[in-house]
Amino acid sequence: MIPPLNSKRALFITSALAIISAWITILVSIMFNPWFSVTHNALSDLGGGNLIQNGHPAPTFPFIYNDGMILTGLFIGIFSSFGILYSKNKVETSGLSFFIISGLFLALIGIYHEGTYPHNFVSIWFFILSSISFFTISLSRVMMKNYGSGLSSIIIIMISWFIENAVKWGSVAESEIFGIIVIDIIVIIYVMTWK
Repeated sequence: MIPPLNSKRALFITSALAIISAWITILVSIMFNPWFSVTHNALSDLGGGNLIQNGHPAPTFPFIYNDGMILTGLFIGIFSSFGILYSKNKVETSGLSFFIISGLFLALIGIYHEGTYPHNFVSIWFFILSSISFFTISLSRVMMKNYGSGLSSIIIIMISWFIENAVKWGSVAESEIFGIIVIDIIVIIYVMTWK
């Protein structure tokens, strides 16, 4: 018999599914595309484009990357919905609502894959909305006097944006991987310090 989901367990499971889904999607897609280079490409090269349009070979099995982004976006939406269900205040609810929209934009990366007009817009806004959402959630933590997780998350977000703009990345993939790692760390802090 499966034990009922309490709040922390639900957040832990759904956040783990989102994180694992993203990394499996990326790693499996890279495995099927040996031409891909983290130091020269964008992760979205694994989901579309070709030599004429984007200067790289057409990806093998692009549906792995695209469907994986859609699935990961769905997991983010479920995680955020559980967070809203257990939310402690309106500011936290607002931040988690932003994260649902962020998950939608991640799914749109899979729908509007590289080579389609809206792709760059949805890709950039996934990262922007993720930062806005967890900055807002972190403010709610500070308001609840949970200073450790709230302030540490705000500091991580602010430092990550400074690093993102200060570092001369060799490729878009390097910048994207950095952004994904930051999002993962912030989500883990949120879940592990949830009360």
